Amino acid sequence: MFKGKFFIIFVLIILMIVFQSCKLNSGPAYDILARSTDFEDVQAAVDSALSGDIVRIPRGNSTWISRLEIPDDKKITLSGSGQEETVISSDTSEPGSLINMGSSGSRVTNMGFKLANDNGNGITVRGEGWRIDHCRFDNNIGNIIEGVSARGYPSDGGCPVGLVDHCEFNNTRALVVGDASLMANSIWAEPLGLGTNNAVFIEDCIFNYTQFSNAIDANYGGRYVFRYNIINDAYIEAHSLQGTHRATRSWEVYENTINQVERAMWAPFFLRGGTGVVFNNTITGDWSSGPAIVVDNRRTFEALGDGGLADGTSPWDGNEDSTGYPARDQIGRSTDEWLWTDENPYPPQELDPFYQWNNTHEGSNIEVYVHNNCGAHIKENRDYYNNLEKPGYTPYTYPHPLIEEWEGE
Repeated sequence: MFKGKFFIIFVLIILMIVFQSCKLNSGPAYDILARSTDFEDVQAAVDSALSGDIVRIPRGNSTWISRLEIPDDKKITLSGSGQEETVISSDTSEPGSLINMGSSGSRVTNMGFKLANDNGNGITVRGEGWRIDHCRFDNNIGNIIEGVSARGYPSDGGCPVGLVDHCEFNNTRALVVGDASLMANSIWAEPLGLGTNNAVFIEDCIFNYTQFSNAIDANYGGRYVFRYNIINDAYIEAHSLQGTHRATRSWEVYENTINQVERAMWAPFFLRGGTGVVFNNTITGDWSSGPAIVVDNRRTFEALGDGGLADGTSPWDGNEDSTGYPARDQIGRSTDEWLWTDENPYPPQELDPFYQWNNTHEGSNIEVYVHNNCGAHIKENRDYYNNLEKPGYTPYTYPHPLIEEWEGE
């Protein structure tokens, strides 16, 4: 009889070990309920979670003075009870994001954020496979800040790759940063990859503004796809090379509606570096640019960093003629032929023109406008094409497959 009891106890111990092992390795979803919306309770719930778990935050409003950290080795879902039901506010004295997803590849959903610090943002994220959805980012201070800041680091493979969908941005924006190390050499030496999942996707979101701002911006080799969104009184931007900040690597902008509603607006698009496609966007309202897709190259008219002016004398540029053409990372330039190093010669870049088509305002197609006297560097039918589809281009799957993947967890 004693041996029988010993055997039963032994079996139970084995089953417990197997149960814990399954939880750690196969990642079945367990619900973990935070006691409240207070920072300490939510962080405690995250700390107790394992990969695959769902941390649920109840209804309530709290102000956080610390940043919630999701460890890199925990791929979890952090879910509130709704954008209006679970609302987290930032404290004005503490800079930094409210939530740092790290490179965990996690999901944050069903929450509202009230951002009161012009040195901070709502959510910071790195790495790939992550999703931020059904969140609301409000900001009532004087400066526009990031609702979502996606950033790349060499340890994460460079440019962030993930999805922001079905979110509402009010006087906040999305920012995509590639890799600031050694002139973002790894990103710029990779294939361009238009039409693939190798980017930050922002889709099915709404952006509302009472202050001057872009809805999306990028630099340091960042890549983004901005599609099926609605923008009210803001514009779409991609930054140029500035000092040692390399330009936006690529942008794909399509099927958006950009409205001028109450604020005086200049241009719906301001693209200053890299290359990509812009198509099937609908523009409404009054725009002083016409409206137009405005492009320029800052180093054409301003000496920046070690590169200086693009005037035929800088080793950063192609210098095919006295203008310095092609300027490093200018509109219509793509992959570096080899890795950038601190020594000359710097790598030439492929010509990969920007294409735009079927972008309409009041039923008429809009065109590209070259701004700031940059016509020597940015020429039609060489660096960009008006109202012509990009040969061989196919948009990536819509809706994004991460939606089904995460909702199937």
